[in-house]
Amino acid sequence: MATLSELKELMCSVGIDAELVKDLDPAKPLLQQGVDSVDFPAFALALEARYGIKVSDADSLRLKTLDDFLSFIAAA
Repeated sequence: MATLSELKELMCSVGIDAELVKDLDPAKPLLQQGVDSVDFPAFALALEARYGIKVSDADSLRLKTLDDFLSFIAAA
């Protein structure tokens, strides 16, 4: 099962600014907190590799917050 700290660590590993990641509110949409839409595909690929899951295009449209990602991974 994924944790919030693991997701934040993964975000940093794909090049998202560590200072930005540190202050992310897990309940707020990432795009509204300064995470660039270009970072989403890299983060999704990292999630797939780390947790052995598949993030489809349809899934990526509804995954907006870190809480969404945590729920998605838990349900996979």
